[in-house]
Amino acid sequence: MERRKPRSRAKAEALGLEVAVGAEAAPVPSAVPDAAVVIAAPAGEGGERLFSEARELEVAGDVDGAVERYRQLLLEDPAHIRARNNLGCLYEKKGEHVLALEQFEAARSLSPDNIDIILNIADTLCSLSRFDQAERELRRAQKLDADRGDVYLHLGMLYYKRGLYAQAEVELRRSIDLSPELALAFLYRGEALNQMNRLDEALEMVARAVQLDPANSRSYYLMGILYDKKRMPQQAMDMYRRSREVAAS
Repeated sequence: MERRKPRSRAKAEALGLEVAVGAEAAPVPSAVPDAAVVIAAPAGEGGERLFSEARELEVAGDVDGAVERYRQLLLEDPAHIRARNNLGCLYEKKGEHVLALEQFEAARSLSPDNIDIILNIADTLCSLSRFDQAERELRRAQKLDADRGDVYLHLGMLYYKRGLYAQAEVELRRSIDLSPELALAFLYRGEALNQMNRLDEALEMVARAVQLDPANSRSYYLMGILYDKKRMPQQAMDMYRRSREVAAS
């Protein structure tokens, strides 16, 4: 049976709105913002062609080609919010965080209460180690919609990156309660619990992350760490091997 996508992420994809998350299989997992209200001025036929071409290039892994298409589109239609947002995501993927933030802020000027764009801004601010600003953005998103699990996922990741593991665990627990389909919430909660030496609880969280997203090599690697801590070397070696296999696939 095909695994159901999170409701809000599926909505994001339907709108053509990219998310500013790095690859979920990255050594340190990143966030999964999703889409809410998108107010986009309709582009002309040429703009929609460029947008479609950019999306196709993204899927094919040609980041530079996609960037060029989005830039061409924005010369024709500066108010194309999806192109602004998606270009920001590609800059973020390339590690060009300042350029990413410029695009996200331009997108926000077109839709100030778009939570997905706010989450993308927060994600980029974290990349720039501007954690206080990132937290302010996330608290604003929380006020806009207190029932979105991905907002608490971002808060949990923020606290984890700051070494505030107990606070991270609380936010991630809330994320799981609201959106139990978010694999990264389970994985990051497992990371936080590991740092707090609550190993059995951490294993339970990471096992669920594997069920939801078996293609994330980090989950298996973390399970290997946890088994090592529990002095279960054979299980640890099995998980490290599985992590390498998934990362190579």
